[in-house]
Amino acid sequence: MLKQIQAHIQTGKLFRIVFVGDSLTSCEWVHPNWREIIEYVLKQELGKSMEDWKLPSWNIRCINSGLDGSTTSDFLTRLDEYVLQFDPQLTFIMLGGNDRFFIDPSDTKGNLLKIIRAVQYSGSTVILSTEPVTASEAYDHDKEGMQKDIRILAQEADYFVDMYEKTKDIPLDRIYTFHEEEGNEECGINPGGIDFVHPNSLGNAYIAQVFLKELFTIDFDPEKYMKDVASGEKYPRY
Repeated sequence: MLKQIQAHIQTGKLFRIVFVGDSLTSCEWVHPNWREIIEYVLKQELGKSMEDWKLPSWNIRCINSGLDGSTTSDFLTRLDEYVLQFDPQLTFIMLGGNDRFFIDPSDTKGNLLKIIRAVQYSGSTVILSTEPVTASEAYDHDKEGMQKDIRILAQEADYFVDMYEKTKDIPLDRIYTFHEEEGNEECGINPGGIDFVHPNSLGNAYIAQVFLKELFTIDFDPEKYMKDVASGEKYPRY
């Protein structure tokens, strides 16, 4: 896919990447997050292989359409606002985890299928992903139906990444370290308890690692990258 991006931006056109999802995608409370890391690495890799570094730096545009607490129904009704108006060339979709709290979970698969087809019809390549493993076996168990629905839709997307399976071996005790001061009733997190759903920056780096390897065949070391980030490197190595 990296070659396709390069060919597109060499024409002088913008290559827009839209990230669709809930709080696991918005990540507006953790930096660097997996979206930012993917953007950084793509620009670094293409900057090294192209004569003019400005082409990837200027022409790859990433849009955060992650909405905290959102469901598949929310995006289905507001797809024009949050996705289609940007005319994306590539769209990441990691969505559905909140459906069981706010809508009928039986609607998830149908909603996602409509979203995928509408985005593809607009001309965008679609990447569909399950959600990463959490630090709660009970929570993951409750999401099994949703994850299964997403896997069924794998053939409908242009690319599918089973993030849940790919993150089963990550160091959970070092990744889920945030405290939920007010708690999260839907998720079953008590006030002051560990947020076992939303990963820290290291966890986001592991998510980025999976996407970069599976989609772009780029090797990325989360530990090395985060070590450079912590030491204040302007351009972290990976």
